[in-house]
Amino acid sequence: MLAQRLKTWRATRRPGQRIPEDLWQAATDLAGIHGLSRTTTALKLSYYALRRRLQAGAAGDNRRGRPPVFVEVPSLPLPPDGGARGTVELVVASGARLILRVPDVGPAGLLSVVELFLRHRA
Repeated sequence: MLAQRLKTWRATRRPGQRIPEDLWQAATDLAGIHGLSRTTTALKLSYYALRRRLQAGAAGDNRRGRPPVFVEVPSLPLPPDGGARGTVELVVASGARLILRVPDVGPAGLLSVVELFLRHRA
């Protein structure tokens, strides 16, 4: 959809006209979900121009009084034998990060937390 909007804009623009802000915003939203490289390739945009906009947007979020959110969940008790410990770290294209340090918990136990994190970031 956005690729088509950009194609139409490119076909009808005046020479030297800059890409409209609403198209840039839509591109930065997609890059936050799908990644910078994939987005710039699919939309035929400048990698560095979109990267600057993503970085400016991230800095702008902090300037508007929305600092990164940190939530610490109390440690779960380890089994008597010490049990195995593991760390799961997720980082999405927007830079949001989820780090889980847990005792021996299988993937099914973490799935709902990971899905909630990814849904909130989309």
